[in-house]
Amino acid sequence: MEKIYQHIRDLTKASKNGKLVFFVGAGISRISDYPQWGELVNEYNVQLYGKPKEGDYSSDEYLRIPQIFYDVEGEEAYDKVLENVFSVDKSTNPIHDKILAMNPVHIITTNYDNLLEKACWQRGRYFSVISAEEDIAKATSSRNLLKIHGDFKRGFRGKYVVLKESDYINYEQNFPLISNYMKTIMATHNIVFIGYGLGDYNINLIMNWVRQLQKDGYNKPFFIRVDHKPIEEKTAVYYESKGLRIIDAASLVNTEENEYLKRYEKVMDILIDSKDNALISNDDDVIDYLNEKLSPLFVLQNVRKLDLKHVFNFDYHFEVNGTVVPNKNTGFGYMERFFELKEKGTDNLNGGSKQKFEAISNFYEQNGILCMYDDLDNKTINNTYEIKSPAYHGDYDEMERLIQITSISLEEEYRKAFYLACLGRWEEAYNYYSNLLLKSIDESNWWIHYLSQINRYRLYQSITQSAKHLRGAGLLIYGRYYRPFSDEFLKRIEREMKNFNINDVFSGMPYDFQEKYQILEFLSDNKFLYDDTVKLFSLTSKIRSEISKGSHSFGSLTSDLKVQFRLNDNLRFLYENCLWSAFFDEIKQYTRNSLLLMFEKAEYEQTRDIDDFGFFMGVGKSGFYVDYYDFVNVARSFRIDDIKHIERSCKVEQIEFSDTEKIENYLISISNEIIKQFSNDSMSIIFYNQIISEAKVAFYFARYVKLSENGFIKILRALLFYFPERELDIGKRYLWIDRLTRCSGLPNAAITMIEEFLINQVDKHKDSEFSEQSTNGLFSNNFCNLILHFEKEFVSKELSNYALSLSKDADNQFKFMYQLSPILSIEAKNYLSNLRNIEDIKGLMDSVKVGLVDNISVYQDLIIKYMDTYMSTILDDRRKGIKQIYSDNYAVKFGIWYFLGELTDLRMKDYLGVIDEYDFFVDPEVFDYEKFRPIWLKNYGDKLLEKIIKNEYMRPQVIEILKERIKNTNDKKYLEIFIKHIV
Repeated sequence: MEKIYQHIRDLTKASKNGKLVFFVGAGISRISDYPQWGELVNEYNVQLYGKPKEGDYSSDEYLRIPQIFYDVEGEEAYDKVLENVFSVDKSTNPIHDKILAMNPVHIITTNYDNLLEKACWQRGRYFSVISAEEDIAKATSSRNLLKIHGDFKRGFRGKYVVLKESDYINYEQNFPLISNYMKTIMATHNIVFIGYGLGDYNINLIMNWVRQLQKDGYNKPFFIRVDHKPIEEKTAVYYESKGLRIIDAASLVNTEENEYLKRYEKVMDILIDSKDNALISNDDDVIDYLNEKLSPLFVLQNVRKLDLKHVFNFDYHFEVNGTVVPNKNTGFGYMERFFELKEKGTDNLNGGSKQKFEAISNFYEQNGILCMYDDLDNKTINNTYEIKSPAYHGDYDEMERLIQITSISLEEEYRKAFYLACLGRWEEAYNYYSNLLLKSIDESNWWIHYLSQINRYRLYQSITQSAKHLRGAGLLIYGRYYRPFSDEFLKRIEREMKNFNINDVFSGMPYDFQEKYQILEFLSDNKFLYDDTVKLFSLTSKIRSEISKGSHSFGSLTSDLKVQFRLNDNLRFLYENCLWSAFFDEIKQYTRNSLLLMFEKAEYEQTRDIDDFGFFMGVGKSGFYVDYYDFVNVARSFRIDDIKHIERSCKVEQIEFSDTEKIENYLISISNEIIKQFSNDSMSIIFYNQIISEAKVAFYFARYVKLSENGFIKILRALLFYFPERELDIGKRYLWIDRLTRCSGLPNAAITMIEEFLINQVDKHKDSEFSEQSTNGLFSNNFCNLILHFEKEFVSKELSNYALSLSKDADNQFKFMYQLSPILSIEAKNYLSNLRNIEDIKGLMDSVKVGLVDNISVYQDLIIKYMDTYMSTILDDRRKGIKQIYSDNYAVKFGIWYFLGELTDLRMKDYLGVIDEYDFFVDPEVFDYEKFRPIWLKNYGDKLLEKIIKNEYMRPQVIEILKERIKNTNDKKYLEIFIKHIV
């Protein structure tokens, strides 16, 4: 009995692997009452000799009697008998359906009838029917119904079927294509004979063919025997020695002699419903079974929890929080028993099972598999996780070290190829993968072979995309053409990858590999994150529904935790197994969407109203915090606009940032790499494109991390001296650095470094054509304000001495140094002031900006002269119907000075009615507040806002306008102004 179940297990395995072929004999058609071979032979015998033969026909007579009839009576009479016997219409039977339920890749039959075709059509299964030589070329399906003895679809003619002796003798000559095709199928698949007797002539003939073809590699066929009495032991030994694996129905069910259908159904039902855990009966069996399933996966550094359901044929589901849920398992509860052993001890296991138990336990621990779902109450769910790959951590020095070490295994070679790719050395990495494809075949290391194929193709996509980008936009973006790959290399990889289809990679691997590594099949697919993206969409809808309803998720696995766990699993799987897909946009998009959702939920939890019930349950505070992995994921997948989005919609500063030391080390690593890349002329454009976006986002997001002085200085040096101008102009660099000071302050060493930078900028201004580029209106001189914010009395000795050494002839340097006056010594300021007379409004405004004007009213006439010209220009343009935007806002600035009392000339009222914001300040009593724009308030400092709120005409109007604005916008700036200056 145990042997039968092993045969059944092998057959179900072949079915799953697409290797199962049924060889169907007349016994199956007999159930549908279709005429049998013996009936036909008997009809020929009666017409020849006038009576039936006494007793059974021998195997030879089955062939010889039709041959005698043909030779004596002729072809026409021969065909007439065929038609008389076989021109019947019969229905399919349950065994036809059950054969198809086993998912055979092909069906071979010696039957002439069309019952198998009917069954296929009824079940919606398409098989190409091959019953003649010409049918082979016309086959249109990957699944074929091969009727090796022909059929009657072309008419009831003897020449279309194999029946008489000469047909068998000349078979290979008459049907060479069908014969060879059948042998090929039988040599490469698991064959199941059904509907035959053990002594059937066809069985012996076909088995001889296969044995001759396969020799020592003979793949023993299976034979379903349905005699009503069990096979005798000696007879079984005889046939098994001939190469048949017998499944004896009589040993499975007791029936009457004529109950063939019942015996066939019993065997087929067992096959269809078979579970490969059916033989488990004790604890050692449990461990052996689990080890058989899991041990092939031990070579992988990590697997996704959700994929493990494939390993166990959906007997269990593995949830993202590490719990295991029973699903389709109707047999022995082997997973439940494993966790019981884990709790109660393994003393009853034998020595070998204990070792396997430890290996399985380590595998589960490594991949976060915790316990059965029902036991969750006794466990603590740990939502932290670890990725060891230096590629994830941006540890470029470690990757450089690892690729220098001589590899002693294919796995080390495989990892080396990945690290080369991470360092921008794509051509070397591609060649490594190509060599690995050959080496892995030599060593039959199929998992390395498979992953190398996947990575080589993904890297090929990166290479061709980069080459195309550099050809098309290289000059425009980088100011020069980069050619990181030779034309010869690009042509070679195009040749190698021509007609390569990644969707075919997994199905092209050995079937043993496909069975063991089904969890890797999703990599051989251009939509490898499809299921996760769909699930993320579902969870997003659920979370946003909770937010809109003001509800809260309860339980140990809330929707936002599911999002986090799924993201963690995917990233760890990709990086730990060195998969180049980790750097693809699909992963970045998936990561970005997951994190944005978590920030959104965190903001909701921080700000939602808490009712009595919520307070009692301890609800209302978000458990979300940004750890090291979250920070890296943001840097890898976000854009600057994404961070601005979460800053607008979420109080990021109120979210805890943990693992700050690890985050700082990561930032230092990026800084070091930026400095290294731009300290020499041999920059790798490929590596530059890989790292630059990550570096920008990392430095921008670092605003929420408390950095040590060393960390701050390292980032500052990279930003000030090494970041490419095209990536961060001077205004953006200032903004990045200003953000860093919000949490970390401005160390003294940083001030010294900024001084060094400003001196470099003064040196650049020696060139009379040099000017700083900025897209946000911030320039180097703004660093003066940043320094003074932290060191109010700061004076730069180095810059002051530099200023004193300038002559008026150095006009460009002089103008730039003049802007740095706020941090210069009194002596240097006076020197610059004496060398520069204020002759126009721009000179006045520059001097005011740098603090060289003590009394603005001294320049009242200059301001009035400017206002005359400026207002006349605006009015002239309006009369002509010209609409344009005026670049400076000096008029509004002058209106503010008048409002603050720094200008007192009543002529300022002569310009009312032209600019609304100017009117607001110069005559608030009569100003039309319908024209007031709340956005003005966001541009004012605290001193001016305080004065506005104290003004008897402005206060009531501004308060009402602010209230309305707060109700109709999510912009928190208005609420902050209201609370700070009014409440």
